[in-house]
Amino acid sequence: MRGNPIIKNPLTLTCIECGKKSEFRSIQHKCPECGGFLWFECKLEKFKDKFSKIKINNNFWDYNFTFPSIKKDFIISLGEGGTPCRASKSFSEKLNIKNLFFKDETKNPTNSFKDRAAALLVSHARSWDFNKIVCASNGNQGASIAAYSSLERIECLNIIPNEIDLGKKAQIIAYDSDLKTIGNTVDDAIDYVIDNNELNDYYQCTPELNPLTLEAQKTIAYEIINQIELPNWIIIPMGSGELLVSLWKGFNELKEIEIIKDIPKLIGVQSQSSSPIINDFFNNHKHKKESPKNIKSMALGILVQKPLYKNLAIKCIKDSKGTVIAIPENFIFPSIEQLIRDEGIFAEPSSALTLAAIQLLEQKQTFESKDSVVCLITGSGLKAPYILEAISSQTKTTGKGSIIITKLKILSQISLSSIKGITGTDIKETMGTISLAAIYQHLKELEIKGLISRKKEGKNVLYFITNSGKRVLDALDVLITLL
Repeated sequence: MRGNPIIKNPLTLTCIECGKKSEFRSIQHKCPECGGFLWFECKLEKFKDKFSKIKINNNFWDYNFTFPSIKKDFIISLGEGGTPCRASKSFSEKLNIKNLFFKDETKNPTNSFKDRAAALLVSHARSWDFNKIVCASNGNQGASIAAYSSLERIECLNIIPNEIDLGKKAQIIAYDSDLKTIGNTVDDAIDYVIDNNELNDYYQCTPELNPLTLEAQKTIAYEIINQIELPNWIIIPMGSGELLVSLWKGFNELKEIEIIKDIPKLIGVQSQSSSPIINDFFNNHKHKKESPKNIKSMALGILVQKPLYKNLAIKCIKDSKGTVIAIPENFIFPSIEQLIRDEGIFAEPSSALTLAAIQLLEQKQTFESKDSVVCLITGSGLKAPYILEAISSQTKTTGKGSIIITKLKILSQISLSSIKGITGTDIKETMGTISLAAIYQHLKELEIKGLISRKKEGKNVLYFITNSGKRVLDALDVLITLL
């Protein structure tokens, strides 16, 4: 690793809060003066003609003239970007929205939008002669970084929380990344990376801590404008808020050089189980503050308790005249099913929130029939065990096949609550369609097989997954990931 990279013509980072300029000589995300976020100010006026020449079936690196300069010899690619933004097959008619589109980021190499950031960050690490990379994430970024660093034989250390979709963990392992589990949520993993001086000689690929992440992810906005006319609304899942900020930045740059007249209204989506950005958006300081150990959510990809980009995300939403919406957990499974059945899109739970959002907002008459709306699908259902619900709705399997699927879904739910435990009633509330009596019969059989255990606490019986049960889910997710 080159400790102090030599940069001819260093680029400049600008503090969003105080406007102070900093030379881009090291990976930093906070202003040394006021603590505000740093980002690159791109002056794209001279590149306006290049945008018009990019074809619809573009790839990520077609926009490299908008990035901090990286020599061609250092560019690493697995074919990221250029994902489809296609018209809805059936929901346009159902919801009376004439122009509804799905921007499908599952078509990226490792099946998520994070491949854009991985391509740029690992390329940049290589250009600065780093041979070690570190990344703290909820899984998608970790899987992407592991894949791209593996391609270049760069040592990769992934820091992940306990609460992570097992399919993402399987991807990280498959790409031979070193793995360290810290805490219950990604907040703990990020804090570990920030506070650990032993990681100072690693290139920082944690998305929230590297301003190049915004540059990579803003290309989603560029592609949408290249693929369809300027939409009225964009619906975006929010964890740390950095994806929404990325899209705002991309649209704003296009507005500044008069390629578009205005920024689409941005709608930020979170689960009701964990919605810190939405709570602050509405100044809802009376909401119950949950300990990370007590949170139950299927949308693990956006389970963030201390979102670093919270204030900036709120500012971007308000600037675009957009809004936010928190989705009940029991809307997630049906949304996964609907996306598969009606749109042919296999989405992870975090992504399925965008479809639930559009249906709930339509009930509130948020959209006009002539509006153009884009739902962003950020990651594939192959990464999460909750896809079993969607799979079961598609299969005509009866008898033992459907019974096994039901047992695996119950086992997945118990795994989500492995620290605190879960009651049979809570499982029934999440799964919805199956009777409570059937739930308890399955629980009994899973306990006999040693996949779960029980503990009486007051009037409640709590169920916990065993090591054998975890091995079953690990094996399942590895299998799904390889499909």
